[in-house]
Amino acid sequence: MRIMEIISGRSINGAIIVCLATARALRARGHEVTVVCRPGAWIAEQLKHDDIHVEQCELRRWPPRDLQQVLGVIRERSIDVLHTHMSSAHFFGVLLKKLSGTPCVATAHNRLFQLHWAFNDYVIAVSDAVRRYHHRYNFVPNRRMEVVHNFVDISRFARVRREEGHAVRQELGIPADARLLTVVGDVIPRKGLLYVARALPELQRQFPNIHLLSLGTNKTEYGDQIRQELDTLGLAGHVTWGGLRRDVERVLAATDVFVLASVEEAMGIAILEAMSASLPVVATDVGGIPECVTHGETGLLVPPANPAALAESIQQLLADEALRARFGARGLEIVQQRFSQDAYTLRVEEILERFARKAPIRASA
Repeated sequence: MRIMEIISGRSINGAIIVCLATARALRARGHEVTVVCRPGAWIAEQLKHDDIHVEQCELRRWPPRDLQQVLGVIRERSIDVLHTHMSSAHFFGVLLKKLSGTPCVATAHNRLFQLHWAFNDYVIAVSDAVRRYHHRYNFVPNRRMEVVHNFVDISRFARVRREEGHAVRQELGIPADARLLTVVGDVIPRKGLLYVARALPELQRQFPNIHLLSLGTNKTEYGDQIRQELDTLGLAGHVTWGGLRRDVERVLAATDVFVLASVEEAMGIAILEAMSASLPVVATDVGGIPECVTHGETGLLVPPANPAALAESIQQLLADEALRARFGARGLEIVQQRFSQDAYTLRVEEILERFARKAPIRASA
């Protein structure tokens, strides 16, 4: 198969990680893979040494130069099927399908109202919550859509020794005896970090050595709001802003409880990473999160935008080491059973092959 993966994000996020891993896995299985991304995108840097053709353009629909550029690549490389990720890429893919006749499969990583969804040949939803949304609001027929849950590379976490967690605490200046909560994700309103910050005063009363580590882009207006609130609460010293890191697995080895307080979340790859690191999870009961976290088995689910509920559940886990260990062990088992990269790749490959058979016949370059 000759596959074109199209991704419109520039920096690192869950959709881009999935696109990168999918491209590499499909190439490893013998397919020819082309990745189309924006100039300077993170994914282009990651693929510099891979046997994968990278085509960079801004993915503009008008003027049509970018469309013409990618249409030329489709013809030259005799692309059989398009596979798109993220909003601009999805719309761009639909236009390419119309202009070239090449089948287009879109992976829905989020729940957004957009009129182009029904024009894809097929939609892969990363959770059942996402599938329901696109069926109800974007009019995608269920017969042209299915759920293929996101995955995590478990081997990354299996290689990490506990001692590396101690080293990370030293690197970040976090006390060795701190009760460490870690949140992974850009500091934006949808991720709900403000509610974790507002849970800290209650947590500090029971655990004076409580500490919060935030990983992700934090130079945002929302981040400034949280910093101001922490200053007012007198808790700025209990929070470390770790920024973007490439060693999340090492950071998770330093963590006691993983927290995700999103008010909207399609799936939550960060949760799967935490479960792969055998960590207990406290997360909000929204979107696709309940498809990852089983309440009372791998973690605790709380209502969104509720600092009191967050504090109560985090306290429950911090006070019970045996419960943390039990949730962590069960979480790893579930990731191994249901969220492996091999299972994901095989399912996506089957879907792409099904539609690649409908591609127009083109002369080789």
